[in-house]
Amino acid sequence: MISATAAGQHTDPHSAVSAVGRRIAHCRTEAGLSVVQLAHAVGADPAYLRDVEQRDLSPGSALLTRIASALGMSLSDLRGRHAHLPEGRSAAAPFPRMETVGQDECWTMLAGHGVGRVAVPGPPLGPPAGPLILPVNYSVVEGRIAYRTSPGTVTASVAGGVVAFEADRIDEVTSAGWNVVAVGPTRLVTDAGEAAVLDEHAFSLPWPDPTRGTWIVIRPTRLSGRRIRT
Repeated sequence: MISATAAGQHTDPHSAVSAVGRRIAHCRTEAGLSVVQLAHAVGADPAYLRDVEQRDLSPGSALLTRIASALGMSLSDLRGRHAHLPEGRSAAAPFPRMETVGQDECWTMLAGHGVGRVAVPGPPLGPPAGPLILPVNYSVVEGRIAYRTSPGTVTASVAGGVVAFEADRIDEVTSAGWNVVAVGPTRLVTDAGEAAVLDEHAFSLPWPDPTRGTWIVIRPTRLSGRRIRT
């Protein structure tokens, strides 16, 4: 294993912006390599590799393949492309740190994510009985969590009630991640002007059906978050 020779050549893995950059920084540090050493090993410019770790850059497949090989991991793991597998299959890190996340950071994390889960009491008529947890494409707009659905659906029937909303992100490579839970009342958006603002700021169209146009807004009265660092 090659040891780092210059303290200033290391990048904090948690300063990386992109998921790939964060994985590269984390695994490089774990391997005891400096940015310069890894760059020379894969035939890249050290300044560019540092930007990959610290900014939202997307290197080509050829360079990513060389980086993955140098770090002793697969290209799929480096890219985090295991969508067909449930999250959390990796082993726990040896020295994790659980941190409570403040309100402002909770909102920041929610604003950078597009899929969350709404916990609802269940359909008002007929089975299944009991609560349900359903995924939704959501957006954060002016201190509100908003998602689009269709009339008559379970996620629309909660309007006027109180729900719990959760979003999270897990990094299988680093065994780190975060989650945010919000609880608050919901309402159906009936004002055309407000709906237009939400349409404009929408993070994404609904994946199940892009034509869904009924907005439900959650105004959290409780917001909490946790982060696992490794």
